[in-house]
Amino acid sequence: MSILDITYYIVIIINLIVSIAFRRLWKQCFWLYFNITILVEALISYKTDFITTRIYNYLDIFCIAYFGWIYFDELKKNILIRIFSLFFILAGVVFICTSKTNYSIITGFIYSVFLIFISLFWFYQKISEKNREENIIHLRFFWISSSLLLWAIFYIFRMFPMYFFTKSDLAFSNLLKVTFQIITIISYMIFLKGLLCKNERITI
Repeated sequence: MSILDITYYIVIIINLIVSIAFRRLWKQCFWLYFNITILVEALISYKTDFITTRIYNYLDIFCIAYFGWIYFDELKKNILIRIFSLFFILAGVVFICTSKTNYSIITGFIYSVFLIFISLFWFYQKISEKNREENIIHLRFFWISSSLLLWAIFYIFRMFPMYFFTKSDLAFSNLLKVTFQIITIISYMIFLKGLLCKNERITI
């Protein structure tokens, strides 16, 4: 296990501890998200015969449902969030079932596009609000949305050349992997900043 791997686990475990320690975070069930993420990573690291990288696709579907739910609540039951969440879940499941590889790149792409959509949609809704007095950087979902947006954009750049460069340029493939690990760690640190914010949303 590399230093980056250890750092990643430390950061994500700290996120889990914080999500359990602060009662104000229980409503969004952040602890559930981090528990499942850690479980999936542990199963992949254990390298059992019946666990393949397809489990990441199942995690993608869970995350679409999870983030769709918390953003639906955060944005005051906005129906667009529910519609897009259901659409992306169904599309992701279809491509998992039809994929010829263990990990469906298209499902990963769908998940990334979904995160970009809900993050930008949150920014649009908050920036366009009238009578907004509080700075949005004081809001929890500003940091969470920034975290998801950063991770999703880099995930797309990491994902599409994944199979190609593994065969044609292993050194560059490893560089992409390391870069993405660093971005993932930074993203979870930004997410942690969001968890530590006391303000949940702007009151109009």
